[in-house]
Amino acid sequence: MSNTARIRELFKKYGYTAVGVHLGIYAATISGCYIAAERNTGLEKLLVKYGLLSDESLRADREPHERGWFADKMAKGGPSLLVAFICTKALLPVRAPLTIAITPPIARALRQRAATTGL
Repeated sequence: MSNTARIRELFKKYGYTAVGVHLGIYAATISGCYIAAERNTGLEKLLVKYGLLSDESLRADREPHERGWFADKMAKGGPSLLVAFICTKALLPVRAPLTIAITPPIARALRQRAATTGL
């Protein structure tokens, strides 16, 4: 079963809890990517390490039109929000399994809390 199908099934089963977990992970990811891009912490090296960006495309001695538009933005320290958004999208293969893994325990904890507090 693909991650997309598993996410759909998760949303059907857990409803708003799954949506909340997914949005929380998304917010944490884009925030972290934004801070990393803003502080120029070598985000491009991380993307190269995980195969999301070519090391060759980041070489500073290449002409800008040879680097590709994203690598050019990274090399110039491009707009941080744009870089954060693209990195967040690239991290979907990490975010989806994380959502799938942590939604059931969070839903159980919320149900237990509701049962003990009478909500």
